[in-house]
Amino acid sequence: MIPVLNRLLDAEAGLKCIYFAPLKSLINDIASRLEVMLSPFGLFVGKWHGDLSRWDKESALKNSSILVTTPESVEGILSGSNACLFENIEFIIIDEVHAFIESPRGAQLVSILERLRVLSQADPQRIAMSATVGNPDRMMKWLSGSSERRGVIVAEGKKVSRSIEVFTDGEIEPVDYLLKLLKGTGEKILVFSYSRSKAEEFAAIAKSLGLNVPVHHSSVSKSQRGQIEDEFKNNSDLRAVVATSTLEMGIDIGDIDRVVFLELPSSAASFLQRAGRSGRKKGKSKITVFVNDSQSCYNLLGILKKLDENTVEPVEPIDFYPQLLAHQLIGLSYWRGLLSAGDLDFLKRAFPFTRVGRDHFKMLVDHLIEREFLTERDGMIVPGASAAEIFGSGRSKMDFVVLFPGSLEYSVVLSGEEIGRIHPLILNGQEGEGGENSFILGGKSYLVREIDRKERVVHVVPGRGGRLPGWLGGSSAVTKSFARSIMNAMIDLPDYEETLLSEGTHKRLEEISRDVVADGRIRLISEKEGNTVITYAGDMSNIFLVTCLKAVFGVERTSSNWRDVKIKDKLGTEELADMLLALAKMDHSELKTFLSLFLMGEPGRLRKMYDLFGDKLYDYAPENLIAEFVVRNIFDPGLLKELEDVDCQLI
Repeated sequence: MIPVLNRLLDAEAGLKCIYFAPLKSLINDIASRLEVMLSPFGLFVGKWHGDLSRWDKESALKNSSILVTTPESVEGILSGSNACLFENIEFIIIDEVHAFIESPRGAQLVSILERLRVLSQADPQRIAMSATVGNPDRMMKWLSGSSERRGVIVAEGKKVSRSIEVFTDGEIEPVDYLLKLLKGTGEKILVFSYSRSKAEEFAAIAKSLGLNVPVHHSSVSKSQRGQIEDEFKNNSDLRAVVATSTLEMGIDIGDIDRVVFLELPSSAASFLQRAGRSGRKKGKSKITVFVNDSQSCYNLLGILKKLDENTVEPVEPIDFYPQLLAHQLIGLSYWRGLLSAGDLDFLKRAFPFTRVGRDHFKMLVDHLIEREFLTERDGMIVPGASAAEIFGSGRSKMDFVVLFPGSLEYSVVLSGEEIGRIHPLILNGQEGEGGENSFILGGKSYLVREIDRKERVVHVVPGRGGRLPGWLGGSSAVTKSFARSIMNAMIDLPDYEETLLSEGTHKRLEEISRDVVADGRIRLISEKEGNTVITYAGDMSNIFLVTCLKAVFGVERTSSNWRDVKIKDKLGTEELADMLLALAKMDHSELKTFLSLFLMGEPGRLRKMYDLFGDKLYDYAPENLIAEFVVRNIFDPGLLKELEDVDCQLI
């Protein structure tokens, strides 16, 4: 921020910099820290998010040199009378960019950057920051859009030193371990849980042992969370806090000595975000991990492999997002009064619209005119009656500017009580009639009994003993990159320096590592109840394979997770092997068309698959473009290539 501050001192008064951050708590923290830096020079730092009063927002917008905010807040401002205050923006900063880049919010964000360029008629400098991006060149392309500035990637040269110790079932309980640390060391410790219920359970057990371990998660009041953050930072007597992802990013809680994981995330990037909260001043991060279920063991393998390779999962932002383009056309037309060729030239250069062609654009405009979001008048495209309804109502406008539900994840409810959250991929892992969908959460198995998609709630009952769950994940999807790291670690266990695996952990990793072949090929195994295709291809790629089998060959009864696809139809193993080979040899364009037509013929399936992407834009594009969007974003040509050489094991 120092070079930005230097430029601001020479600039005229007014709003010159927009600083984007993903969370309200992070916005508050960043704004307070920037205020310390800028206020001695007479510069005001404002913030804008949903918890602030209208007066606070208006004051911030009119008096700030820097505004710290969210993409949807700026979307809302651009649709109102205050948009003119963005006319002199010189800097756009995106903090924790990894939290945006692959999501609908990220696509909305880079679209907004182009609209800000239209408004300012300038080329503001774009700056994005992250500690965990595996392919920064791709991020640079995503960020640049229409900017004509030269892009520069600045990477910190120093290597972080990490000390990792891992325990498993029966060796030591996490709370007993914490007690031992608090008595035997002077360490300040942050404990991460992946569900609110488990965080509360941990804190309750700690309290029974006389330990004060406050709980920090989204259901804790804003004022109480702020009090915990302040006390953890400034009070040396408070030495341990248990949190969910609410303390993962950026918030200043002082120098932490050790991070403890009660479960492991299914990505190296998420692991490093949390692990990076410790040892910032001393230069060494101390990490303790507890692996108490199969998925955590798999995740440990994937993380160790990524650490051994000194990398994280690559980011894959969406580059074909026609329904978002339609959304932005509505907003742009309302703001400008009409759609002009010059404005569109900038907007269409945003990364999410890279593969949206002229024919797609015409279909979008025709659809928006048909739905009266736009209308044609005297040869010009102007806002329609439906657009006026959106921006004439506070509630409708809020629904328009916030593209995503409160959470992509579904709330898991057992006997009326929320026990955690899961990714909607689990609800797409089961096909056909009579099948039971199950998953592991917090080390326990649950069976799905009812799904409320509107409220994003899944009602469950305890799973049956001895039955392998169809879903082997947790609240996050497993990418293909991470799944392949797991597989490669099973073939050759990485010897990551400064990692101490307990005897029990080492034994568990060796046990699960027997389930992979040394050459890493996809396996087709004949089993009692059908066939299993073991791919280690990740959740989305395996859903792609299930969709192909259904669309091309009519295979009905399937289930999938990040590791494999199970087929319960009465198919011979050799017959299924022939199907896989036929898929591998299909022309990709022909297969994409085939899949799009199949999904258009099954609207319920199309909508269910669309929900995996986590936005509210389904109605802004015609069904054929929605189907093409889904197909493009699940299509895996690499997996098809691998199907040419499947290891077929007849039993």
